[in-house]
Amino acid sequence: MDFKKIRKSNGFSVSLIIICMIAVMCIIKRNYLSADNISALLKVLAVTSLVGSSQMISIASGGMNVSIGSTGAMSAIFCGLLMQNAGLPVPAAIFIGLLTGAGCGVINGLLIYRNGGVGVASFLTTLATNSVFTGIIYMITTGHGVSKIPASFVAIGNTKLGAIPTSMIVMLVILILIYLLFRYTGWGKQILAFGANPKSAELYGISRFRTIMRVNILASVIAAVAGMMVVMRVGTAQPDIGSDWMLQSFAAPLIGGTRQAGGKVNVFGVILGAFVLTIIQNALVHLGVDVYWTELINGVVIIVIMALDRLRSMKK
Repeated sequence: MDFKKIRKSNGFSVSLIIICMIAVMCIIKRNYLSADNISALLKVLAVTSLVGSSQMISIASGGMNVSIGSTGAMSAIFCGLLMQNAGLPVPAAIFIGLLTGAGCGVINGLLIYRNGGVGVASFLTTLATNSVFTGIIYMITTGHGVSKIPASFVAIGNTKLGAIPTSMIVMLVILILIYLLFRYTGWGKQILAFGANPKSAELYGISRFRTIMRVNILASVIAAVAGMMVVMRVGTAQPDIGSDWMLQSFAAPLIGGTRQAGGKVNVFGVILGAFVLTIIQNALVHLGVDVYWTELINGVVIIVIMALDRLRSMKK
């Protein structure tokens, strides 16, 4: 095992940051590592990791998706409304929620492809669809949440296998599947090749249309899972679910080692990046700091990470 290489890796440095942050919080708050707080951390970590992995897939293809939050909210609201108003069984409601996410992905993919495919086109397109999806959510709910969520649905995100919340297990299964996708399948390698150089990828026969559609559908389905997991955790489906996901979605993969320009991912690094963000949010709550500081700190973290990513690219 090459320890020098490990020490120079992004994962090693981020892990040290996490350890230092936890150590500081343990000094300030002696009960910081209580069972209840660890459980709360893991539940939030599961959602943040999924949000980050959703964005990571878009970044890997050379694009970006700022409608992840509204996609997650659409899926959660549709799922909740069907259970509350139509009495739909939990498995069927979850399936509809996933289909809603896939539908948002199809819309994004078609519009992004028609508007150019990557980069600025993906940003502007998803900025527009984010507004559309958010508008639909508030039209359907009139600004009110869905409160009558079946206990069996809520239990999915709050039960534990041993000491581990089931939401963490769901997240780990999804990230393992994403890792296998990029590591061993032609689809994953095509996404990375397209993200590294779209024109060259097309010359080698990689379809721009199919790649963009696959990326957006997959990213949106993962966002849908994240949205429904929030409902499982809090017990209600609020129309503002995902309103704070945009910064998190970019920060988690970039901190974890995903290349900003596309073409390279670090799937399990997303968990480390999400862990940093989760600890920051949790620490601010424990310290009684105003919640708005979270947005400021997340923004500063992204700026620093983008600068470091640029420096690494220049050195290479």
